[in-house]
Amino acid sequence: MEYMRIWNEVDIKEVETHIIIVDDKYGHCPGCKKIGIELKDLKKCPSCGREFKYVTSKEARGGKFDIVMRTRKKLPHLTFVDYGDYEHEIGKKKAESLFKV
Repeated sequence: MEYMRIWNEVDIKEVETHIIIVDDKYGHCPGCKKIGIELKDLKKCPSCGREFKYVTSKEARGGKFDIVMRTRKKLPHLTFVDYGDYEHEIGKKKAESLFKV
């Protein structure tokens, strides 16, 4: 199987509320800020119960693909989101909220 980025229009709020950020061995829940989450058979946060549908990794910046492959093996049911894209959209959303009246 081969991998390629496919661009899809998504609701950033949906992604933001169902994403886990991972490194090579553990995950971090952005919802409750729990760190050190074991990745094996992970479906929801053991602390706050957030259902995970998406996964990303800071290590995947700049096209570093090996972390994507390892994560997909551990969490094949989750959709991998490019961290740079995720970070850009979240930052844009935060900036927009600063200027709302």
